[in-house]
Amino acid sequence: MKKIFFLLAVMLGSSSIFANCTNAYASAGYTLSHAKKSMEANNFEHQQYYAERALSALEKTRDENETCGCPGAIDPILDGIENLNASLSQEKWDDARYYTKKAIEDAQKVLYSLDMCAQGEETPKQDNPEGLVPETEDSSVTLESKEAEAWTAKLLLRQNAEDELILLEKSIRNMASLFECQRALQIVREQKVKSDEELRKEELSTLKSYYMSQAVALHNKALFALLECAKR
Repeated sequence: MKKIFFLLAVMLGSSSIFANCTNAYASAGYTLSHAKKSMEANNFEHQQYYAERALSALEKTRDENETCGCPGAIDPILDGIENLNASLSQEKWDDARYYTKKAIEDAQKVLYSLDMCAQGEETPKQDNPEGLVPETEDSSVTLESKEAEAWTAKLLLRQNAEDELILLEKSIRNMASLFECQRALQIVREQKVKSDEELRKEELSTLKSYYMSQAVALHNKALFALLECAKR
């Protein structure tokens, strides 16, 4: 995560082309994050859920790259979309993981290609499968790039937190159905998703507390509902 933010800062200070590539870079970052979560999932349902999220983010990257105009990112984007579609079409956990792993490599190449375009290079000078550059101090990092780094951190937190809360709600519903607990089935998350405007106004720590409180509230509601059902 830290390396991704560093890349973002470097690119913002290195070339005006990145003004058009910020969204594509953020979407590619989502792709990588979701694909890695798919690989880390311990059940097939969650694996497929995150692979689908990764695919959606990469398709968005493809569309945003048309504005960005980075030719080096086109092939890995298309390869990643193909691999994620292949992952979602599999019926076995190991087979799906195989294609998701390939998609992770594609997403890393997309990030690296966008970095090269931001530096005024259409194609990478050397292979870099990790899609990263050395992590060094850069005196040219401006206030604007630091703000962009903070904004990207908030976007990633919102996306990941919302994904986890959706899965938590699904797990609660599955458990409620298993135990035939109507009280638990009626549990819904009351808070709405944070808008971009709200996101800009809040500190990252405040945002973390907000989503943490939502998770705790869901857990508590599920616990009390199941306890009520157990008394019957």
